[in-house]
Amino acid sequence: MKLEALNSTHIEQAASIIDEQGIPKNYVWSQYYVVVNEKEYPFKHLVRTGFELATGEPLQFQSNESYRGYVENELHFEFRYYEGGYNFFTKDELEFYSSIVNTDYRKSNPAHQYYGQKLYPIIAKAKYWAEQIMVEGFKLRQDGNWLNGHVARIKPYFWPRIYSGEDKDVFFNVDVNGSDEFIGYKLDGYFETTKALPDYKIKLLEEYKTLINWEWPRISFDQLETYNWERLIAESKAYVQKYLPHHNHLKKLLFKESKIARITWNSNGWVKPSGLTGKSTNPSFENENGFGHEEWLFDGDKVINGYKYGFLEPIHKYRSKYEGKLFDIALYTRNAESNKSYWVANLKDVEVLLPQESEKILDHYKNEGWYDEMKADLYNLNLNSSQLDTWINDGAEQLLNVKFKASHLNEIPPELVPVLDNSEIPSNRYTLMDVPAALQEKINQDVKTGFSFEDSGSEEADLGTKSKRTEKKREIELELKHNVLQTKFLKYLQNKYGKTIVKRECTAYGALRIDVTRKTNTGYIFYEIKTYNSLRTSIREGIGQLLEYCLYPNVNEAESIVLVSHVTPSDEVKNYLNHLKNFIKLPFTYIHFDIEQEEIILEI
Repeated sequence: MKLEALNSTHIEQAASIIDEQGIPKNYVWSQYYVVVNEKEYPFKHLVRTGFELATGEPLQFQSNESYRGYVENELHFEFRYYEGGYNFFTKDELEFYSSIVNTDYRKSNPAHQYYGQKLYPIIAKAKYWAEQIMVEGFKLRQDGNWLNGHVARIKPYFWPRIYSGEDKDVFFNVDVNGSDEFIGYKLDGYFETTKALPDYKIKLLEEYKTLINWEWPRISFDQLETYNWERLIAESKAYVQKYLPHHNHLKKLLFKESKIARITWNSNGWVKPSGLTGKSTNPSFENENGFGHEEWLFDGDKVINGYKYGFLEPIHKYRSKYEGKLFDIALYTRNAESNKSYWVANLKDVEVLLPQESEKILDHYKNEGWYDEMKADLYNLNLNSSQLDTWINDGAEQLLNVKFKASHLNEIPPELVPVLDNSEIPSNRYTLMDVPAALQEKINQDVKTGFSFEDSGSEEADLGTKSKRTEKKREIELELKHNVLQTKFLKYLQNKYGKTIVKRECTAYGALRIDVTRKTNTGYIFYEIKTYNSLRTSIREGIGQLLEYCLYPNVNEAESIVLVSHVTPSDEVKNYLNHLKNFIKLPFTYIHFDIEQEEIILEI
């Protein structure tokens, strides 16, 4: 047997050489390791090194039971087996890495001669670790260089990554950090590398990390004695599975594009169909049938788990191309009667549904009776409601192809904003069109433009010769939500104050009815419930009614008036409510009542 030239001294001397010189890249992988003085060494490289010490000649051989048996039984060294071909990170190799990290490397310096061979095992093990947490469909980007090439300095960490799609935004990585002496794993994105994301995407990524309370597990080199491959891989795999939904969402979010899309004309705020008036006069579905696919886009009565589902014709035309993607979409509409276009809303994070999700949502619509309500909306306008059945015969995605957060409904401007420059819209066709970020910002600014005497208005008195200044978007209150909120809020107050002193539908002057009235020791409190998508509209409508209930024609019936809504006020609206209270100096309160939790969330 070739190995008979070896004795235990040769093996021990070979181990000392490996301690000093490391392991050549091609010899790092080894399923069998030999234990020498409580340290592990790859069997084949150890034996080759020992054989050359014993004979002065190189050894070519294949690992087999006979050779391993000689070293184990005749030379009395313990063997350990690692299925993956790498023993676990060792204290010695990590301490060496820490001792040279961030130092300059000089090829001509003899002391630097074996830096690479002593770092190759760490690099290989990091790659192996990353491979073990791979997700189906992901790819591996290994980190095989131990030098920062442009400065020839020892890298502070090795961080192989696994990613899906293109390697240009977010990924999972494992990390062996010699500078801060830890190993770790995390969901991350490109911040400071040559692949760094644009500033606005970095800001988005940082905000999302804060939102999800992003974790970065780190294990110090001193703690690694309590770990082995089995524990480390199990914990890092569990982390990947926990954060995989966030990774997938971020891929969509960071890939998000800004678009313009036309939607059908509607004078009911896209809560329900409004009929033929203003519809396209060109040959089209809406011209032939009197309604379009987007008529229910902002119907806040139909919300599922915080999301509003709807349809956009521009998505429908190329749905398979857009499936699963995320868009910011500037919606505009066109009134065929006046031949004018208007900005409707900037919808954020509009996600295109996969067919199976569309089917699931349509089933929910049918079970809740919402689908029949949509058909009834058409029937009440003498429109052909059977067209809905025709649509879904070819799949639920014909009726429901997008979703967005229902909270966005409160951000939809209560008025349509005229398109003053028609060149801003590339085409009047129902297609998804690119939009410059500057245009979206301009639309937002137009919506938020404040009072101006100098830069707006007209001295022209003859209104009869002028066309209408705007198209008012008639907002529809959500009737179902109003009824549910009124019932639950009444029950809430009765449980808190007593059933006999809280009533609904008490009469006011002119046979008007107050939603909820509570009797106190000193008077009465009037509550008006409003469920418009826009809280500003609820405030505008609700306060007027409350003042009339309380003061008309010349009385003071309530000691306090309260507006109740299901909508969470934005910071802007909170400021407005406080300013309103201070300005009109009335005992007025706003209550945000959560329908699901059946409790008051906020009181201003």
